[in-house]
Amino acid sequence: MLEDTIKGLQDWYDGADKRMLFAVSLVLLIASSSFLYFNMQRERGNKEAGEWFLKGLTLRGGNQLTADIPEDLEINVRDIERHFRNAGVDSQVRVSISPTARRLEVRTDVDATEDEILNLLDEYGIEVEDYTFNHVSPRLAEGFWEQSRLALIVAFIFMGVVVFFVFRDAVPFIAIIYAVSVDMIAVLALMQVFEIPMTLASFAGLLLVIGYSVDSDVVLVTRVMKRRKGTVSERTFSAMKTNIAMMITTLSALVVLYIVTTAQALREVASVLIIALMIDFISTWFGNASIIRWWVER
Repeated sequence: MLEDTIKGLQDWYDGADKRMLFAVSLVLLIASSSFLYFNMQRERGNKEAGEWFLKGLTLRGGNQLTADIPEDLEINVRDIERHFRNAGVDSQVRVSISPTARRLEVRTDVDATEDEILNLLDEYGIEVEDYTFNHVSPRLAEGFWEQSRLALIVAFIFMGVVVFFVFRDAVPFIAIIYAVSVDMIAVLALMQVFEIPMTLASFAGLLLVIGYSVDSDVVLVTRVMKRRKGTVSERTFSAMKTNIAMMITTLSALVVLYIVTTAQALREVASVLIIALMIDFISTWFGNASIIRWWVER
Protein backbone atom coordinates (compact mmCIF):
# COMPACT_ATOMS: atom_id res chain seq x y z
CA MET A 1 0.00 0.00 0.00
CA LEU A 2 2.74 2.44 0.98
CA GLU A 3 4.82 1.52 -2.06
CA ASP A 4 1.84 2.13 -4.34
CA THR A 5 1.28 5.55 -2.76
CA ILE A 6 4.94 6.51 -3.19
CA LYS A 7 4.90 5.28 -6.79
CA GLY A 8 1.76 7.29 -7.53
CA LEU A 9 3.31 10.40 -5.98
CA GLN A 10 6.46 9.93 -8.04
CA ASP A 11 4.47 9.48 -11.26
CA TRP A 12 2.49 12.65 -10.54
CA TYR A 13 5.64 14.64 -9.71
CA ASP A 14 7.41 13.41 -12.86
CA GLY A 15 4.50 14.35 -15.08
CA ALA A 16 3.75 17.72 -13.52
CA ASP A 17 4.65 20.87 -15.43
CA LYS A 18 7.77 22.36 -13.84
CA ARG A 19 6.48 25.86 -14.53
CA MET A 20 3.27 25.15 -12.64
CA LEU A 21 5.20 23.68 -9.70
CA PHE A 22 7.45 26.71 -9.59
CA ALA A 23 4.38 28.97 -9.76
CA VAL A 24 3.15 27.49 -6.46
CA SER A 25 6.25 28.69 -4.61
CA LEU A 26 6.15 32.03 -6.44
CA VAL A 27 2.52 32.60 -5.41
CA LEU A 28 3.49 31.78 -1.82
CA LEU A 29 6.31 34.34 -1.98
CA ILE A 30 4.09 37.06 -3.47
CA ALA A 31 1.23 36.38 -1.06
CA SER A 32 3.52 36.43 1.99
CA SER A 33 5.26 39.64 0.86
CA SER A 34 1.91 41.30 0.20
CA PHE A 35 0.58 40.26 3.61
CA LEU A 36 3.62 41.73 5.37
CA TYR A 37 3.31 44.95 3.35
CA PHE A 38 -0.39 45.41 4.13
CA ASN A 39 0.30 44.53 7.76
CA MET A 40 2.87 47.32 7.85
CA GLN A 41 0.42 49.75 6.24
CA ARG A 42 -2.26 48.81 8.77
CA GLU A 43 0.15 49.42 11.64
CA ARG A 44 1.15 52.72 10.03
CA GLY A 45 -2.49 53.75 10.24
CA ASN A 46 -2.48 53.14 13.99
CA LYS A 47 0.97 54.53 14.76
CA GLU A 48 3.34 57.14 13.46
CA ALA A 49 5.49 54.48 11.77
CA GLY A 50 4.28 51.02 10.81
CA GLU A 51 6.15 47.76 11.36
CA TRP A 52 6.40 44.71 9.12
CA PHE A 53 5.81 42.34 12.03
CA LEU A 54 4.93 42.25 15.70
CA LYS A 55 7.91 42.71 18.02
CA GLY A 56 8.10 41.12 21.43
CA LEU A 57 9.27 42.69 24.66
CA THR A 58 13.00 42.13 24.11
CA LEU A 59 12.98 43.86 20.70
CA ARG A 60 10.34 46.53 21.35
CA GLY A 61 10.88 47.52 24.97
CA GLY A 62 8.28 47.99 27.67
CA ASN A 63 6.84 45.86 30.47
CA GLN A 64 5.49 42.35 30.59
CA LEU A 65 3.63 40.70 33.44
CA THR A 66 3.13 36.93 33.23
CA ALA A 67 0.79 35.28 35.74
CA ASP A 68 -0.55 31.78 36.29
CA ILE A 69 -4.35 31.71 36.15
CA PRO A 70 -6.90 28.99 37.03
CA GLU A 71 -8.07 26.64 34.30
CA ASP A 72 -11.73 27.52 34.88
CA LEU A 73 -11.27 31.30 34.80
CA GLU A 74 -12.92 32.80 31.72
CA ILE A 75 -10.66 35.30 29.94
CA ASN A 76 -11.61 37.73 27.19
CA VAL A 77 -8.37 39.37 26.05
CA ARG A 78 -10.15 42.08 24.06
CA ASP A 79 -12.17 43.14 27.10
CA ILE A 80 -9.00 43.27 29.22
CA GLU A 81 -7.21 45.39 26.59
CA ARG A 82 -10.25 47.69 26.45
CA HIS A 83 -10.21 47.99 30.25
CA PHE A 84 -6.52 48.97 30.18
CA ARG A 85 -7.10 51.39 27.30
CA ASN A 86 -9.90 53.13 29.22
CA ALA A 87 -7.39 53.65 32.02
CA GLY A 88 -4.92 55.22 29.59
CA VAL A 89 -2.62 52.19 29.28
CA ASP A 90 -1.87 50.70 25.87
CA SER A 91 -1.61 46.90 26.28
CA GLN A 92 -1.41 43.58 24.48
CA VAL A 93 -2.91 40.59 26.28
CA ARG A 94 -2.39 36.92 25.45
CA VAL A 95 -3.29 33.60 27.06
CA SER A 96 -0.88 30.70 26.60
CA ILE A 97 -1.81 27.12 27.48
CA SER A 98 0.44 24.13 28.11
CA PRO A 99 -0.25 20.70 29.67
CA THR A 100 0.97 21.97 33.06
CA ALA A 101 -0.09 25.62 33.21
CA ARG A 102 -2.33 28.38 31.88
CA ARG A 103 -0.72 31.79 31.75
CA LEU A 104 -1.89 35.34 31.19
CA GLU A 105 0.61 37.72 29.52
CA VAL A 106 0.09 41.46 29.70
CA ARG A 107 2.46 43.71 27.72
CA THR A 108 2.43 47.46 28.16
CA ASP A 109 4.61 50.44 27.33
CA VAL A 110 7.36 51.62 29.66
CA ASP A 111 5.16 54.22 31.37
CA ALA A 112 2.96 51.65 33.11
CA THR A 113 4.23 50.46 36.48
CA GLU A 114 4.03 46.99 38.01
CA ASP A 115 1.53 48.11 40.64
CA GLU A 116 -0.61 49.86 38.03
CA ILE A 117 -0.88 46.68 35.94
CA LEU A 118 -1.74 44.58 38.99
CA ASN A 119 -4.39 47.09 40.13
CA LEU A 120 -6.02 47.18 36.69
CA LEU A 121 -6.17 43.37 36.60
CA ASP A 122 -7.67 43.37 40.10
CA GLU A 123 -10.28 45.94 39.03
CA TYR A 124 -11.18 43.73 36.09
CA GLY A 125 -11.70 40.77 38.42
CA ILE A 126 -8.43 38.84 37.98
CA GLU A 127 -6.62 38.31 41.27
CA VAL A 128 -2.94 37.72 40.59
CA GLU A 129 -0.73 35.97 43.15
CA ASP A 130 2.02 34.05 41.34
CA TYR A 131 3.53 36.22 38.63
CA THR A 132 6.75 37.51 37.06
CA PHE A 133 7.38 41.07 35.90
CA ASN A 134 9.97 42.04 33.28
CA HIS A 135 11.05 45.46 32.09
CA VAL A 136 13.19 46.25 29.02
CA SER A 137 14.08 49.84 28.19
CA PRO A 138 13.43 50.97 24.59
CA ARG A 139 17.12 51.88 24.19
CA LEU A 140 18.23 48.37 25.16
CA ALA A 141 15.55 46.80 22.94
CA GLU A 142 16.77 48.90 20.00
CA GLY A 143 20.29 47.60 20.62
CA PHE A 144 19.02 44.02 20.63
CA TRP A 145 17.13 44.67 17.38
CA GLU A 146 20.14 46.17 15.60
CA GLN A 147 22.38 43.26 16.64
CA SER A 148 19.74 40.72 15.61
CA ARG A 149 19.38 42.27 12.16
CA LEU A 150 23.15 42.30 11.75
CA ALA A 151 23.33 38.63 12.75
CA LEU A 152 20.67 37.72 10.19
CA ILE A 153 22.34 39.68 7.39
CA VAL A 154 25.77 38.18 8.15
CA ALA A 155 24.31 34.66 8.35
CA PHE A 156 22.58 35.14 4.98
CA ILE A 157 25.74 36.49 3.34
CA PHE A 158 27.96 33.71 4.67
CA MET A 159 25.37 31.12 3.63
CA GLY A 160 25.40 32.51 0.08
CA VAL A 161 29.22 32.57 -0.06
CA VAL A 162 29.49 28.95 1.10
CA VAL A 163 26.82 27.76 -1.35
CA PHE A 164 28.49 29.53 -4.28
CA PHE A 165 31.92 28.21 -3.28
CA VAL A 166 30.64 24.61 -3.06
CA PHE A 167 28.72 24.50 -6.36
CA ARG A 168 30.56 27.22 -8.35
CA ASP A 169 27.49 27.66 -10.54
CA ALA A 170 25.12 30.61 -10.64
CA VAL A 171 21.92 28.59 -11.17
CA PRO A 172 22.14 26.39 -8.03
CA PHE A 173 23.19 29.49 -6.10
CA ILE A 174 20.13 31.44 -7.29
CA ALA A 175 17.82 28.47 -6.69
CA ILE A 176 18.98 27.99 -3.09
CA ILE A 177 18.87 31.73 -2.30
CA TYR A 178 15.34 31.83 -3.75
CA ALA A 179 14.19 28.89 -1.62
CA VAL A 180 15.66 30.34 1.57
CA SER A 181 14.07 33.73 0.83
CA VAL A 182 10.65 32.11 0.36
CA ASP A 183 11.10 30.30 3.68
CA MET A 184 12.04 33.43 5.60
CA ILE A 185 9.32 35.70 4.17
CA ALA A 186 6.55 33.08 4.43
CA VAL A 187 7.51 32.20 8.01
CA LEU A 188 7.45 35.90 8.98
CA ALA A 189 4.00 36.27 7.43
CA LEU A 190 2.59 33.21 9.21
CA MET A 191 4.08 34.41 12.49
CA GLN A 192 1.76 37.43 12.17
CA VAL A 193 -1.20 35.19 11.38
CA PHE A 194 -0.60 33.09 14.51
CA GLU A 195 0.40 36.16 16.56
CA ILE A 196 3.91 34.91 17.31
CA PRO A 197 5.95 38.00 18.24
CA MET A 198 9.49 38.59 17.07
CA THR A 199 11.66 38.07 20.15
CA LEU A 200 15.27 37.01 20.68
CA ALA A 201 14.01 33.42 20.95
CA SER A 202 11.94 33.48 17.74
CA PHE A 203 14.81 35.29 16.02
CA ALA A 204 17.06 32.39 16.94
CA GLY A 205 14.44 30.17 15.34
CA LEU A 206 14.71 32.18 12.13
CA LEU A 207 18.48 31.65 12.07
CA LEU A 208 17.83 27.91 12.43
CA VAL A 209 15.38 28.18 9.51
CA ILE A 210 18.27 29.32 7.29
CA GLY A 211 20.33 26.29 8.31
CA TYR A 212 17.52 23.78 7.80
CA SER A 213 16.47 25.28 4.47
CA VAL A 214 20.02 25.23 3.10
CA ASP A 215 20.43 21.65 4.33
CA SER A 216 17.42 20.37 2.38
CA ASP A 217 18.37 22.43 -0.68
CA VAL A 218 21.95 21.15 -0.69
CA VAL A 219 20.70 17.54 -0.47
CA LEU A 220 18.55 18.19 -3.55
CA VAL A 221 21.20 19.98 -5.61
CA THR A 222 23.96 17.51 -4.74
CA ARG A 223 21.80 14.48 -5.51
CA VAL A 224 20.54 15.84 -8.84
CA MET A 225 23.62 17.61 -10.23
CA LYS A 226 26.53 15.51 -8.99
CA ARG A 227 25.12 12.00 -9.23
CA ARG A 228 24.86 10.25 -12.58
CA LYS A 229 22.94 7.11 -11.64
CA GLY A 230 19.27 7.19 -12.68
CA THR A 231 17.27 9.85 -14.48
CA VAL A 232 16.90 13.41 -13.25
CA SER A 233 13.39 12.66 -11.99
CA GLU A 234 14.58 9.55 -10.14
CA ARG A 235 17.42 11.45 -8.48
CA THR A 236 15.07 14.29 -7.55
CA PHE A 237 12.52 11.96 -6.00
CA SER A 238 15.26 10.08 -4.14
CA ALA A 239 16.34 13.36 -2.54
CA MET A 240 12.69 14.15 -1.77
CA LYS A 241 12.24 10.89 0.15
CA THR A 242 15.34 11.68 2.22
CA ASN A 243 14.00 15.16 2.93
CA ILE A 244 10.56 13.85 3.93
CA ALA A 245 12.18 11.46 6.41
CA MET A 246 14.20 14.37 7.86
CA MET A 247 11.10 16.55 8.04
CA ILE A 248 8.95 13.94 9.83
CA THR A 249 11.57 13.15 12.48
CA THR A 250 12.32 16.84 13.12
CA LEU A 251 8.64 17.75 13.16
CA SER A 252 7.87 15.00 15.68
CA ALA A 253 10.53 16.28 18.07
CA LEU A 254 9.37 19.91 17.72
CA VAL A 255 5.70 19.07 18.30
CA VAL A 256 6.61 17.19 21.48
CA LEU A 257 8.77 20.13 22.60
CA TYR A 258 5.94 22.59 21.95
CA ILE A 259 3.40 20.52 23.87
CA VAL A 260 5.54 19.54 26.84
CA THR A 261 7.60 22.66 27.59
CA THR A 262 6.34 25.50 29.76
CA ALA A 263 9.20 27.85 28.79
CA GLN A 264 7.85 30.55 26.48
CA ALA A 265 11.19 30.94 24.69
CA LEU A 266 11.30 27.24 23.75
CA ARG A 267 7.69 27.35 22.56
CA GLU A 268 8.47 30.32 20.32
CA VAL A 269 11.48 28.54 18.79
CA ALA A 270 9.43 25.36 18.27
CA SER A 271 6.54 27.31 16.71
CA VAL A 272 8.80 29.08 14.21
CA LEU A 273 10.52 25.83 13.19
CA ILE A 274 7.25 23.89 12.83
CA ILE A 275 5.95 26.56 10.44
CA ALA A 276 9.29 26.60 8.61
CA LEU A 277 9.24 22.83 8.02
CA MET A 278 5.92 23.09 6.21
CA ILE A 279 7.01 26.08 4.15
CA ASP A 280 10.38 24.56 3.28
CA PHE A 281 8.75 21.56 1.61
CA ILE A 282 6.98 23.90 -0.83
CA SER A 283 9.96 26.18 -1.45
CA THR A 284 12.37 23.29 -2.00
CA TRP A 285 10.34 20.77 -3.97
CA PHE A 286 8.15 23.17 -5.92
CA GLY A 287 10.53 26.11 -6.35
CA ASN A 288 14.15 24.99 -6.04
CA ALA A 289 13.61 21.55 -7.57
CA SER A 290 11.84 23.02 -10.61
CA ILE A 291 14.79 25.34 -11.29
CA ILE A 292 17.38 22.59 -10.86
CA ARG A 293 15.48 20.06 -12.99
CA TRP A 294 15.07 22.63 -15.77
CA TRP A 295 18.78 23.48 -15.61
CA VAL A 296 19.96 19.86 -15.75
CA GLU A 297 17.46 18.77 -18.42
CA ARG A 298 17.87 21.81 -20.70
